Amino acid sequence: MNLYTRHIIKNNHNILAFNAILWLFYFTVLLVVFSDFPIEKIDIIYTVSYLLTLVPAVSIAIYYLLPTFLKKGKYVVFSIFLLGNILFFSSVNILTHNHVLDFLFPEYYFISYFNAFKTVLLFFGVISFAVLVKLFEDWLYLNQREKVMLQLELTALKNQINPHFLFNALNVVYSLSINKKEETTNAILNLSDILRYVIYEATDKKITIQKEIALIKSYIDFEKKRTIANSKVDFTYSVDKEIEIYPMLLLPILENAFKHGLKSGVENPYINVNLIVNENQLLFEVENNFIPLEKEDNHFSGVGIQNVQKHLEILYPKKHDFKIRSEEAIYKTTLSIIV
Repeated sequence: MNLYTRHIIKNNHNILAFNAILWLFYFTVLLVVFSDFPIEKIDIIYTVSYLLTLVPAVSIAIYYLLPTFLKKGKYVVFSIFLLGNILFFSSVNILTHNHVLDFLFPEYYFISYFNAFKTVLLFFGVISFAVLVKLFEDWLYLNQREKVMLQLELTALKNQINPHFLFNALNVVYSLSINKKEETTNAILNLSDILRYVIYEATDKKITIQKEIALIKSYIDFEKKRTIANSKVDFTYSVDKEIEIYPMLLLPILENAFKHGLKSGVENPYINVNLIVNENQLLFEVENNFIPLEKEDNHFSGVGIQNVQKHLEILYPKKHDFKIRSEEAIYKTTLSIIV
């Protein structure tokens, strides 16, 4: 996690700011309760003294009892200690206002504003409210932290995908420049369209399905420049509704088929690509033949496929189905997303 990210998270979990707002609120409320307007000096002294007995009680509750017992599911132990905390500091509050303040401020006469029962109720209400506010603040912090961490992970995955794709694409251009120089220019034009998507479009949160289709067409045209004998690539699509999806999910799957299928040296290589959008569901299927290897097939362990799986887990949790099937010399990837 970099310094900027830590700064963002820390700003959303600032203990000093939380306590300043909390105790300013309590001071205002108690001052209104204890004062007969206009507010006089004795009202401020009494309110501040009340807060001085509340601060340790609330602090113990939200910074010790809450994380130590309540958040760990020890509800009975939490309740017992919370009650003891309330009773102890309620007694301190009563003693303070009946005896200590008269000694510190002899020019005034102080007595406890509430009787013992009402003082305990007040402490219970104040501490309970503080616990609820702290729980809510912690929830906001954890939610923000999770969003930041997910964004960092997505950025890291994209940074892996883009160089990985660029490396493979440059290999194609290099091969053309050696074997078929007359097609190098068109290949570079195709590559520029693809890189425009990878560099600019892929930074957007979502893109239209039409842009994704255009990318697939450009990528297929680009790869076809590197002619392989008796190869066949078919791309069919049907879209009955314009939708938006997160970028860099479909391209790595197609790239994987070219790399481990069409370019694997298999006889009569083929790739069938099918994209269907029906209502709010996207179905993307890629099937290709390949040469089975004795060791683990890189179809399953490639960087592109691994990153797609991680992307899906983050962007479409419980809203996607990603299947890979390999039978004999046929490899098929099926991705279904509810958008």
